[in-house]
Amino acid sequence: MGTGTLDLPVKSETAHARMRRWYSWENVAPYVFISPFFILFGIFGVFPILFALWISFRNWKGIRGGEFIGFENFTRLLTDSFFHIALKNTMILGLLYTTLMILLSLGFAALLNRPMRGRALYRTAYFLPVVTSMVVVAILFKFFMGSTYSPLTPVLAMFGIEFRGLLGMAWAIKPILLVMMLWRWVGFNMMIMLAGLQSIPAELYDAARIDGAGDVQAFRYITVPLMRRVIAFVAIVSTIGMFEMFEMPYLLLRSGGGVDRAGLLTAPFIFQQAFELFKFGYASAIAYVIALIIIGLSLLQMFASERTASE
Repeated sequence: MGTGTLDLPVKSETAHARMRRWYSWENVAPYVFISPFFILFGIFGVFPILFALWISFRNWKGIRGGEFIGFENFTRLLTDSFFHIALKNTMILGLLYTTLMILLSLGFAALLNRPMRGRALYRTAYFLPVVTSMVVVAILFKFFMGSTYSPLTPVLAMFGIEFRGLLGMAWAIKPILLVMMLWRWVGFNMMIMLAGLQSIPAELYDAARIDGAGDVQAFRYITVPLMRRVIAFVAIVSTIGMFEMFEMPYLLLRSGGGVDRAGLLTAPFIFQQAFELFKFGYASAIAYVIALIIIGLSLLQMFASERTASE
């Protein structure tokens, strides 16, 4: 018993000292310093995602909890013709946008990676639209393409062509959106491609020239294979960006998408359902379906890139 009573204070003191060491400022300080990020991320990141999932199963109008309706918001997507139009337009523009973005950004990067006079100036000029506000870009395109006071009006009048704006023509809306988005973002992806090109060892091109390969052959058999992962990254980012594109199409065409809804895209459609029609539950269901589509397309692109690289 004597030995037992002597051990108890020792054990209690050891546990107390261990607890003091654990809760010392040196151990707690890192968690205190990083806690603002996790608190803000939880409030503005995790909570909205979970709350959107909760209201996607309800007929929520933005005031009260709303009636629980199960999967009715999701099944409604199958019969909503406006959602089908928005998804179709986004898929068509996304395919064209991603393909042209890869070709243009890789082509400009390969061109500006070569030694030439004024190369830094050209790089700056191509990147300049990226730092231009998307609101400004949309207003400029709307003024040039949709206004009778456009600078194109007197130019076309010299050739006897009356210009009343192209935004009132359904066939012209998609090309205008495509050109506007390419002009805005091609410089950003060009810099990513340029970084990838500069990581390719110059010795490979020197060896190819010694073997008699020309510029086209070197680009096809050296540049493209070694740039596959960078190209896949640009394709994934462009696909995600197309589904999330909101500011420019909204300012150009508003949430209705213009004539015959030719420019109706998924992001403005979600905004219309939530903040104009106050169907927050339905808008959340659309957002989750779009998120699943984006994840599926991204995984498909990653799988295709890895499979091509392994071959």
